[in-house]
Amino acid sequence: MKKRVKLEDIAKVVGISKMAASLAMRGEGSISEETVRKVKEVASELGYVPNHMAKSLANGKTNTLALLVSAPFHDDYQNQIIHGAVPYAMSRGYTIFVGPMASPSLESSYIEKYKNNMVDGFLAFHSLVSANYRKLKAEGVPFVLYTKYFRDLDCDYVVCDDELGGYMMTKHLLDLGHRRIGFVYGAKLKRSSEVLDRIKGYRRALNERGLDDGERSIVPFHLHYHVKQMNSENILSDNREFVAWLTAADRPTALFVANDITASSVYIALKKLGLRIPEDVSVGGYEGVYLSSVLDPPLTTVETSIQQIGEKACQILIDKIEGKIQESAPVQLRIEPRLLVRESTAPIR
Repeated sequence: MKKRVKLEDIAKVVGISKMAASLAMRGEGSISEETVRKVKEVASELGYVPNHMAKSLANGKTNTLALLVSAPFHDDYQNQIIHGAVPYAMSRGYTIFVGPMASPSLESSYIEKYKNNMVDGFLAFHSLVSANYRKLKAEGVPFVLYTKYFRDLDCDYVVCDDELGGYMMTKHLLDLGHRRIGFVYGAKLKRSSEVLDRIKGYRRALNERGLDDGERSIVPFHLHYHVKQMNSENILSDNREFVAWLTAADRPTALFVANDITASSVYIALKKLGLRIPEDVSVGGYEGVYLSSVLDPPLTTVETSIQQIGEKACQILIDKIEGKIQESAPVQLRIEPRLLVRESTAPIR
């Protein structure tokens, strides 16, 4: 095994002290330009690699971040977040560890594990439990939430402007002539900020037209994430309230579904019930993930800048770690979405 080249090896070749070699590698002004040139030239020839572990122990920083994902990787949403965050982190000299959490109970374990590994901060798609993040805040550990936030915790986050997005989709359906518009959300996300904010926008658009926004028009949908369970029989049997709603005489003529992955299962349920999209029921989604473009028909959706959310969240976190943004000044960024009209919505017949 090849022996690791150390600073003292470079110093010996150049004929200076280890301290002088260290200062030269950092480009300190007290070392002459000629010596700096010689040291870096010898370092390159010998194949010297800086010992970042030792440097981290010295300055208390590891230049590593943890990205916590409390959700299944069932579509490319988290993939796009990673595509936004990782290249940006690398450009600032940081590495990101990704921690996929199959259940909320793992969240606390992941946080403690990464803290013990001395990560400098966290990017988090959190579970719906705020206790872990209250503890991080109390300990002064930097973190930035993305996509969803806690309404009762003042902290850094980057999300889509979900109230605006909810308003845009509902207004689109209203402009097509629909008046019985239902809102459908993943049952596990009832308390999640992105669903609550999208409902807020949905209700605002209906209220502007003097239409009912009652709870009867807001229905949960139970999803299956496992291949063996993913079939039309299970989808219908686990969503009896939805089935009764869509087979009633006064069924909705349009559905605003809280995210695209839920919309894909709603498609299966509607087709199993003999309802055509959009001839019988118009369907709109939210997020603009790849799946929405390959559904039949392609899904009208509210497109969110997912990669931008990942990049901005990472930028804020690193700026906090490096002291470029004061710890006492929470950054709460909402990125504007856009309506992407495809073939799943049409004027009411």
